[in-house]
Amino acid sequence: MNENKVVGAAAPVGYFRRAGAARYCGVSLRTLGEFQRRRIVPFVRISRRCVLFKREDLDRALERFRVAAIGEM
Repeated sequence: MNENKVVGAAAPVGYFRRAGAARYCGVSLRTLGEFQRRRIVPFVRISRRCVLFKREDLDRALERFRVAAIGEM
């Protein structure tokens, strides 16, 4: 077995992998994938299987779904 292979490496500080990004946003992996497909949330594709999401980009994307309260506008 190759012991040098890194499996499930942690994302850099300020970034999330797919599962962490979905958990942070409170959505399912499927919904996050749909956000990616529709380009609602920016992402960095490191490789075919490794995608990173920046925390600020997730916050900005989620702000688009915010509904203002009456009198808040």
